[in-house]
Amino acid sequence: MSGTMQTQNEQIRVGIMGLGRSGWDIHANTIAEHDRFAVVAVSDPVAERREEAVTRFGCEAYAESHEVARDPNVDLVVVATPSDTHAALATASLDAGRHVVVEKPMARDVGEMDAMIEAAARSKHLLSCFQPSRFAPVYLAICDLLREERIGRVVHIRHGSYGFQRRTDWQMLRRFNGGELSNTGPHLIDQMLPLLGSDEIELFADLQHTIGAGDAEDHVKLVLKPAGGPVAEIEISRCWVFAQPEWIICGTLGGIEADRNTVRVKWLDPATLGELTLDEGPPAGRKYGSGEQLAWQEETLTPEQQRRPFEMYYDRLYTALTGGGPNPATPESVRTQIDLIARARKMTGLL
Repeated sequence: MSGTMQTQNEQIRVGIMGLGRSGWDIHANTIAEHDRFAVVAVSDPVAERREEAVTRFGCEAYAESHEVARDPNVDLVVVATPSDTHAALATASLDAGRHVVVEKPMARDVGEMDAMIEAAARSKHLLSCFQPSRFAPVYLAICDLLREERIGRVVHIRHGSYGFQRRTDWQMLRRFNGGELSNTGPHLIDQMLPLLGSDEIELFADLQHTIGAGDAEDHVKLVLKPAGGPVAEIEISRCWVFAQPEWIICGTLGGIEADRNTVRVKWLDPATLGELTLDEGPPAGRKYGSGEQLAWQEETLTPEQQRRPFEMYYDRLYTALTGGGPNPATPESVRTQIDLIARARKMTGLL
């Protein structure tokens, strides 16, 4: 950004494209509670949704998304339309001289990503992806534990989202860039990538359409092998009956297990470990292992934050727009995520 930057203490005027679950329940509700932002324009093809927004915000309301970017009172456009429209609407909004936040998935492939990045550079306006999971308390606690190297060298990471749900909405259609890889995948991949230490990643993918309507995947398995980093698994399934931890991480000195609210860590102090002596002969008493007694330490964390991840994203967005801090989710930081999603779709034929 250059001369387009907002001034400190100035309220950011927002136009929201799309008033579905994300546009209304997440963005409109978060902005309504944030004193640094105000909804001044919306768009949605459903008249009742437009009327609801006018009643609540006293804003302009349009049937066509492009009209939001043309509204002279809009400083920032939030693109919360179906996934296949994100790149085109974001690029048009940047070209219209607006800052832009794009819902996940930011684009369908890196070609669209690069076009959006070029549009942002051309317009000298901020382009950001809505990735509030970066500020989730459990995730931040896990990152702290890994920085401490409490569990030693990380060997394997599994991150998942599980449940049994037969979906019938547009997210179950490939032509809208739907599917769990596009819907839930961006959150899990975005959290995983900083833990792997490399953007050079070998990929195995299994995408299946199982119990939902439509033709998009509702069962996802990704295996990521970065250059020099730990093997990582990402699992997203809507046909998974039994509860699973959202995170399992194993290391050379212990492990981490976490769900949405709690982090459990179990580790060894390396100073308590004696030297191992290898015996190539038959084991005494036909028993295997060293026979040592391990001095395990355990801790359960219930991390809390004063503000929700949605609010924290908008806090950081405001400081970025007013020159006080970095973009909370640059398009460059999302590019590898989009590349992995596109590669998985190509590998499995679910395009």
